[in-house]
Amino acid sequence: MVEERRLTISNPAIGGSGWLTLATMEADAAIGEGYFATIHQCRGLAQAGGPMCMDVMVRLNEAVGGTSHYVDYINGFDLSESWRGTSAVKTLQEFQRLFPRGVTVVSDYYVEVPILVTASAKGPRYPAREEFIKTYEGLIAKGYDIRVVAYDFQKHKFPTIVKGPFSLGVIVADLNLRKDDRFLPLSKEAAVEGILANVPVKKGDPAGDERRNFNRLVFERGYEARERAGYSEKERIVYV
Repeated sequence: MVEERRLTISNPAIGGSGWLTLATMEADAAIGEGYFATIHQCRGLAQAGGPMCMDVMVRLNEAVGGTSHYVDYINGFDLSESWRGTSAVKTLQEFQRLFPRGVTVVSDYYVEVPILVTASAKGPRYPAREEFIKTYEGLIAKGYDIRVVAYDFQKHKFPTIVKGPFSLGVIVADLNLRKDDRFLPLSKEAAVEGILANVPVKKGDPAGDERRNFNRLVFERGYEARERAGYSEKERIVYV
């Protein structure tokens, strides 16, 4: 039996309405491509600056149900939030059951200082980004089907609020580079339309077109950054 092509993007993040907007951008990009899409929202502690998550399910047929299955991409705010999408998995068998198609982690290559950290004799403690990468490397060495695409958002000097369009550009480019028939790809054109349709702009705002064009630029930078890095099936951790 041929496996149905599909795509599920999970968006764990430190809370804010921007990531709710990003989920809508992703869904509208899929709809513009001719697919069906639905969003599963878990707002969590967003208003307190805590963790939240939005899953976007993209299917060839109508997507129904309140729970996403078989997450393909984890689109994290930073490495700690990206890790949250896989940290509950304790064994290789459990990972294979929860991620039968493997998972690609797309993340900003830094660590957001959490509100609550584990206290120790040395004071507040949380893993550094190098530790997160080593953890992923260790899992990959044990046979976990994980790919990591880490980008450096700060070097582009964009405001944090547009990280969503940038990361979407990275994901769209990654899908197109992979050419994996199991996944539903998104074109640049459909992604841009999904972004432009959801840029928060007040009616009659003279700066509205400028904001839309800026979001388009940020998306294209993310796409180009991932495209420049190239693709190799053997390369499991890519720095963009």
